This record gives sequence, structure tokens and C-alpha cells, in this order.
Amino acid sequence: LVGIPWRVAFALQQDGWYLRNDIIWHKPNPMPEAVNCRCAKSHEHIFLLSKSPNYYFDAKAIAEPSMDVNNPNATKVRKDVWTLNTSTYKGAHFAVFPRKLIAPCILASTKPNDVVLDTFAGSGTTCALAQDLNRKWIAIELNPDYAEMIKENTNQVKLF
Repeated sequence: LVGIPWRVAFALQQDGWYLRNDIIWHKPNPMPEAVNCRCAKSHEHIFLLSKSPNYYFDAKAIAEPSMDVNNPNATKVRKDVWTLNTSTYKGAHFAVFPRKLIAPCILASTKPNDVVLDTFAGSGTTCALAQDLNRKWIAIELNPDYAEMIKENTNQVKLF
């Protein structure tokens, strides 16, 4: 608990990126932790970043139902705490993002044919979802085993 996510966000800001949103992923079913000297962690930060102060954001694409009884189709702006269960994966990767967590990020911040960058691609959930949503993607992953998972999950012919 040394603040790595925030250190990365601050470093990216120093490098010219704009922090657009800090979203809290609340996990009702977090991985168990064998701790008794602090509370068990049940959330993660998701940072939405852009390279420009003027950026695309489609609030309607991720709007929530408003629960307005007079208008059942009414929506409201999505809040920044998202409660979603963690996902399982059949392969040897233990920190797979749920597609329902990633989809709003892609839908709100990109248009079809835009490029999605995943700097810690893991099993390739974000890449596969971007592809399903008609977006291009760039993945950065150092683990060759995970790179193979990305290849399988996205049907990519070649990885660099």
C-alpha cells in the first residue's frame, strides 16, 4: 500500500497526460487477504486519462437509469463508484477485469475505429472488448505467457 496507482497517475500528469476521472471499482467478492493488521481491500482505482485537455466523452453511452417513476426510460449521469464482482478466467491469470467494468470506459471515451491503449494488458480482456466494440487497440504486456493469452483472446495473427 505505497500508492502505486496514484504515483503512476501523477507521473503521467507530469508527462503531459490529463487525469479525466478516478473511478472506484468496488468489489463485493474481492480476493481474500490474510491480514489482521488492516482492513481487507475491496476496491481498486481506474484512471481515465487523455493526452488533451479537450477530449471525447459520451456520457449517454454509459448513463444509468434514473428510477424516475414518471419516465421509466429516463437516465442520469453515471457515478464514479462502480460495484461489480470480480471475474474468473480459465487460463493462468488471476487478475482479470470483468468486461462490464471495461465496457463503460471504452464506450464513454472512444468512438468506433478509435484506438484503445492498455498498458498492462494481462489476458487481453480490454483488447478483446475493444475489438468487439469496433475499436482498434494497442496492448503492452511484458509476460510472454499473457501475450499468448492476448493472441488467443483476440485472434491476432502477430504480436510484437
